[in-house]
Amino acid sequence: MWTLRQQRGRTSEQLAQAYLNSEGYSIVATNVRFPVGELDIVAWEGETLCFVEVRSSRSAKFGPAAASVTALKQRHLIRAAQWYLKRLRRQPAAIRFDVVAIDWTIASSQPSVQLIRRAFDAV
Repeated sequence: MWTLRQQRGRTSEQLAQAYLNSEGYSIVATNVRFPVGELDIVAWEGETLCFVEVRSSRSAKFGPAAASVTALKQRHLIRAAQWYLKRLRRQPAAIRFDVVAIDWTIASSQPSVQLIRRAFDAV
């Protein structure tokens, strides 16, 4: 049995996948786990391999969902992406870190979905 939070997280990831597909992304993997972290979605957009973090929020009290991708979270995503890239036979021409922010508000029955391309750099 899943908790409400887990159900919302799963629904958010499904919404994110559908949104990315509608934007022309080709999803190749979801919920990829490594010792250093997890990649929510790995997808191609053209010749660019995108590592997509899905964030959701149900209250504006703590800020929008996109604001929850902290510097520490970014480092974990970068490390997980490095693990993923080591396992590829052929390296992509370019990589990118995107965020899909999903804000669930009590006032609306539909969440707002925002895609942030190049949300941060792997520096």
